[in-house]
Amino acid sequence: MDGAPQVALGWATFGRQRFEIASSIEPIMTDVNPSHIPLDGGKGPALWGKHTLVSIVLTAAVMVFLAAYVDVHHLWQQLVDSNKVYLVIAGLSHYATYPIRGIRWKRCLKHLPLQCSSARFGLLVFFYNFVDNLVPAKLGDLYAAHLVRINCGVRRSAALGSLLFLRTLDSWIIFGMAAAVSWHLFADAIPRSVVWVLIVGCSFAVVGTTLMVVFVLFKRSVPRWLPETIRQMIKAFQAGMWPKPKQFFRISLHTIAIWLLESLWIFFLALAFNLQLSVANLIFLTMIPLIASAFPITPSGAGVVELTLFTCLRVIGVSSPLAVSLTVVNRFIDYWLHIALGALTWSIRKQIGLHTWREIPPGSFDSGGDGPGCIGQQISP
Repeated sequence: MDGAPQVALGWATFGRQRFEIASSIEPIMTDVNPSHIPLDGGKGPALWGKHTLVSIVLTAAVMVFLAAYVDVHHLWQQLVDSNKVYLVIAGLSHYATYPIRGIRWKRCLKHLPLQCSSARFGLLVFFYNFVDNLVPAKLGDLYAAHLVRINCGVRRSAALGSLLFLRTLDSWIIFGMAAAVSWHLFADAIPRSVVWVLIVGCSFAVVGTTLMVVFVLFKRSVPRWLPETIRQMIKAFQAGMWPKPKQFFRISLHTIAIWLLESLWIFFLALAFNLQLSVANLIFLTMIPLIASAFPITPSGAGVVELTLFTCLRVIGVSSPLAVSLTVVNRFIDYWLHIALGALTWSIRKQIGLHTWREIPPGSFDSGGDGPGCIGQQISP
């Protein structure tokens, strides 16, 4: 889920879930000089293991169970009858958010030395969300920080700080809009399932805000008893957590554009099946499933999102066959197509200069440990 503060879940495991970078493959840097990347052990989050295998098996089981309730013949007929132009516009609206998310992320880190273009940040956002569609426990943000480190030379701690800021911002937007439209649509009789989703959404926003407050307090006085490495990581995290004030306006514009496009994606998807949505219903169908995608047991909440979207469609009066078709096509474009495009991106990573985790040998990093800055920058207490 792009909006929930996944980094809040991932930060707790940052110190223990790591993987080794292979040293046998030569570096092919295009955007960053490897000799300028700060050393922090050459490790990243442990994405693959038994936890991922169990999650994938569970996801497959849920998908098989849900597929048993799909009338394939009816689904195919509705797909044939759908407006393909609107389907294409819907998909483009959704995937157009990734470059904008990349630009927004770069603006959050603009006060730090960067060796990445805005286009490269957009590629990194797209790729780490692809990985997040494959691994459980919301490890995507940990991997995102590692991607920025090996592609742009930014400290992982600073990158995680910026991600916490963005996730918390998006969480409040998602929860606020979901709560407002739910109250508008259902008044005193909000369905219990929607209430629980709203509670989860509020929890994410509160957790993200609480973490930010804690790190703000740490900025005034980092406990002296903490190991120096941890103290420096906290300082880097704090440096990345707050963009410069002059960037807030543009970050706000990018955020508005992102959520406008996400809403248009649902609008055109519904329109492709000749379903007219009110503004309130449109926001409801956009925001509530996003909260459900924060479910940590399966990758990107796979299975839970499908059930939630189908339930939301039924709640607003969409017939069951149409709700099934909309849910299947939505998840195909958003989830399965993203996995296919992500795999394609990985297969041509050398040609486009994308570094995942095997292209940078440990010997390419500077000495001096996981220092307080990024690319030689020092962060004062």
